Amino acid sequence: PPENLQELAKMLKVPLDKNRFFLEAHVKLRPLDFATEGIFLCGCAQWPKNIQDSISQANGAAGRASRFLSAKTIKTSGLIAEVNQERCIGCGKCESVCPYNAIELIDAMLNFEEVSLKVSKSFINSALCKGCGTCAATCQNGAISVKHYDFDQIYAMIESYLLE
Repeated sequence: PPENLQELAKMLKVPLDKNRFFLEAHVKLRPLDFATEGIFLCGCAQWPKNIQDSISQANGAAGRASRFLSAKTIKTSGLIAEVNQERCIGCGKCESVCPYNAIELIDAMLNFEEVSLKVSKSFINSALCKGCGTCAATCQNGAISVKHYDFDQIYAMIESYLLE
């Protein structure tokens, strides 16, 4: 694999395996897909293979991509995580556990009367987020919640279940 592959993988938010080849979402069920939707895998980017296999896999990836390109609209789930910036301390734990690479730390400025302070805050890319809740479960400050599944709503669900 080329030297700048790590940079490309980070830019596309797709994983690499231990040998620095791109890693598919699932070997048997989704061999052409990444966990990041809309990006597909084929050929020797996955592992060394012959030309016939590469062409066959490229045809499959092109077919999968044509579904997205021919659609008039692209729909995303409303079930995504969101960050309460006031509670976020910028520890980065959510970024490290996100299986979809939807979270990154960004620089923000906090202003206190006459002093400005540069801090890190979590930012969630809603196009990449699948609403799995791993980040919300990891956040020690409770700064992250999944839309429609915040603590108050979950407690209300549990309470109504127990009352039945």
